[in-house]
Amino acid sequence: LQGVLHTPNTASWPLVILCHGFLSHKDSSKYRHLAQVFALESIATVRFDFRGCGESEGLLSESSISRRWRDLQRVIEKSLGLKDFDGRLGLLGSSLGGYLALLEVSHNYKVRCAAVWSTPSHLLGLAKRLPEVSPVEFSQECYEDLLTVELLPRLKNVERVLIVHGQEDQQVPPEHGATLYKVLKEPKALHVLKGADHWFSASEWREEAIRLTMEWFKRYL
Repeated sequence: LQGVLHTPNTASWPLVILCHGFLSHKDSSKYRHLAQVFALESIATVRFDFRGCGESEGLLSESSISRRWRDLQRVIEKSLGLKDFDGRLGLLGSSLGGYLALLEVSHNYKVRCAAVWSTPSHLLGLAKRLPEVSPVEFSQECYEDLLTVELLPRLKNVERVLIVHGQEDQQVPPEHGATLYKVLKEPKALHVLKGADHWFSASEWREEAIRLTMEWFKRYL
């Protein structure tokens, strides 16, 4: 697994691990920009590539939900040993990366808070669309994971989660965000950005998502 650590100019720092989406990677403009913004707020970040994506080893066709979840756990384990890390850990994930972040938060007490963007409450829609959206043919394990690694039953005791969703998200409709919000415990927050798409592609949508996220982490991390 390949990752990049961005640190602020402080003696010690909290850390947020950034989890990219299904076909994305750590070097997208979104994650580079997030790393810069967090550093300015004295928060370190790790942006990394899940297996089969970007610069990490492995085949995309073998990248199941369970395997990506293990990838995230490996990155967390490695990050906990960073020299100047002060022990405050958060997760930020987008789309499938948000799903994985919530899976991890559901059982890892070391994660203080999380923020998820454009995140599905289940993966049935992705399983149906996989042949259309994927550049490769996925393994049977991947299909089975999409249907069996459920998120909602794990969230009943999860708190301190921010959900940001686009009102016009055609990939993951905003009802998914509402469903996640309903299951989570307080403190929690849901913000639906008017007119925004799945990727927050317009600069004003992206900046608003970043602003909301930064306020959340400054409050709960």
